[in-house]
This record gives sequence, C-alpha cells and structure tokens, in this order.
Amino acid sequence: MAFLPRAILLLLSAVVCIQLSGARGEAIDRCWCLNSLNRYVPKEEIEEFSIFPRRSKCEKVEIILTLKPVNNSPEGIQRCLSPETKQGINLQTCWKNKNINNSPTLKISSCFQI
Repeated sequence: MAFLPRAILLLLSAVVCIQLSGARGEAIDRCWCLNSLNRYVPKEEIEEFSIFPRRSKCEKVEIILTLKPVNNSPEGIQRCLSPETKQGINLQTCWKNKNINNSPTLKISSCFQI
C-alpha cells in the first residue's frame, strides 16, 4: 500500500516539472529581425507596427512594420526597420507615448496624420 502514495507523488512531481519547463516562453526571446531597413519608409505605406524591446536572447530593439497590402494581396508584408534611424527613433517615441494599453501593435495613424 505504501507504493501507491509514492507513485502518485512522483507523477505529480513530473507534471509540475513539465508545466514549469513549458512556462518559460523561450520562443519570444529570439531575434526576429535578421536584416533591418536603414531607409525611410513612407508612412502612407505603413499599416501598423510593433516594437519589441531587448530580451535575454536578443540584444537589440526590433521594429516590425506591417506594410499596406498592394496588388490585391490579402495581407500586408512585414519588414524590419532599424531602431537607430530617425524614423525608428520617432516610432519608438510614439510607442512609448501612445501604447498605454500594451497592445502588440499600433496603427501608424495614431502616431502621424496621414
């Protein structure tokens, strides 16, 4: 009879360990932007953008632009913008001032008049 409580305890310990190992969220830590644009992107071409701060496995700030669809495409194309460009700095400032709800994306129209 002493075997059953030990087996249940061992099983519960294994479940807890599995849950804790999956709770780290490592997928978000990697860098998404391998190459970033160093040129100005006209704001009329941008639908929305996201900014990801430095993380444990990505040493740089990343700005991902979602461009407006072209040529009857159902989705916009995503491009990375260098955070060191003037436009990148302006978008980071807007993000800090306007993204009070911690939304994953921000419409470009909330930053600039288009």
